[in-house]
Amino acid sequence: MVEAQTKNQNVFWLWNKDVDFQKRGDTQYWLPMFLENETEVSKFPKLTDLVELKGGATPLGSNYIEHGIPFLRIQNIGENELVLDEVAFISEDTHEGLLKRSQLKSGDVLFTITGRIGSVAVVPDEMKAGNINQHMVRMRIKNRDKLLPHYLSTYLLTDYAKLQHERVAYGTTRIALDYPTLYNLKVFVPPLKDQQKVEQIVKEAFQLKKEAEKEYQEATNVFLENIKTYISGWDTLTTEAKRAFWLWSDQVDIASRIDPDYYSGEGMRNKLGKTKSLGELAEIKIGKTPAFDDYLPSGKRRIMKFRAITGRGIDLENEERGFVKEEFFQKNKRNKLNEDDIVLGSAAHQAHYIGKYLDIVDELPKEFADGVLTVAEIMTIRVDKTLNPFVLLLFLRSSVGYELIQRQIKGQTSHLYPKDVASIGIPEAVIKISKSKIGVEIEGKVQSSLAKARLSKQKLQEAKDFVENLVKKV
Repeated sequence: MVEAQTKNQNVFWLWNKDVDFQKRGDTQYWLPMFLENETEVSKFPKLTDLVELKGGATPLGSNYIEHGIPFLRIQNIGENELVLDEVAFISEDTHEGLLKRSQLKSGDVLFTITGRIGSVAVVPDEMKAGNINQHMVRMRIKNRDKLLPHYLSTYLLTDYAKLQHERVAYGTTRIALDYPTLYNLKVFVPPLKDQQKVEQIVKEAFQLKKEAEKEYQEATNVFLENIKTYISGWDTLTTEAKRAFWLWSDQVDIASRIDPDYYSGEGMRNKLGKTKSLGELAEIKIGKTPAFDDYLPSGKRRIMKFRAITGRGIDLENEERGFVKEEFFQKNKRNKLNEDDIVLGSAAHQAHYIGKYLDIVDELPKEFADGVLTVAEIMTIRVDKTLNPFVLLLFLRSSVGYELIQRQIKGQTSHLYPKDVASIGIPEAVIKISKSKIGVEIEGKVQSSLAKARLSKQKLQEAKDFVENLVKKV
């Protein structure tokens, strides 16, 4: 017998006889929402009846190479997609030797089991070979005439699957799932025609994502082709920041900066031609982090965290500690985001993360159209009419822009301050491109890319909703 004393199930009680203390005695395990879900999925087959499970392993650091067989880690597994921006590589010998047992094939479903549990992706046809580390498992479907890969990956993202593995996850600093738990995960298997419908929606999402990536690359190519007509040796500029150097004492502003990292970029900065400081062209500010009591579990006032900046478009899907009280919003509404604002992280435990990812606010969600706040770890750049924000975005995302941002970082804990970013020199070439038809072309391609990327995510959500509705009808 289970009684929930509140709607959100924060308070509940069980009779002593209902708790199997030898199995689990912690409160989390016996939450009513988990027990109710267990009842709903109890009639479904076990995962181990449908797939073969195999875990991965991590090779020694010396086994990584610059190019070779893709080696997938947790950061490469997203919400029903592979993210290959920072994929590692291993040699053919390591792939066929030490890691042979965890080789990948097209159609394998990958599922993360430590840390960020429950991320899932399907190995695509174009990946001819690959491998995984020990923080995920490979699910190889036994009979594809009865179970389709993209259906399984979508089901694993539904609440029916998540509540199962969230119930039995263990650990404190780094939660994990064990293999017996995965073996017993219950999977709803609908008729093949319904699975095919899910696969169709997911593949439409992937096609939109490909088109988005293609358009963004086209925009980048247009920008680079044009910036190189103004700045000679563009491709080698960043090497200037990595060379040994010396300066006369009168070239160092001791009252301002004396750290070598700042001055190591001087050669690169000198080759950018005439520049204007970003502070002359834009308003630069940071947000404010709410006190613990100012957060709400949900609401109409949204606040953006560092995690929302992906470098591929702002992601507000993670709503944990993402809402604030009306009073806090009104007090800090001068910091709310506008469309065309550029955002980047301004504080990080490791310096290389600052400036690594930047995004532009091309569209605010309708429910938050009157503004979204940002925490203190996010910097906002709001340009004036002199600059096209989409052109500036591509400049700051370039290797040159990244180096310019990195040279402004201060402190052992790595912080970026508005006055330092304001001093970054923006080449006149960027201003000229902004004012030309090329700037309009770049803006159009980036906006179209972001719109298609959003539509792709909506399609994946549509597929998940479709599966959950199938389960509800059972």
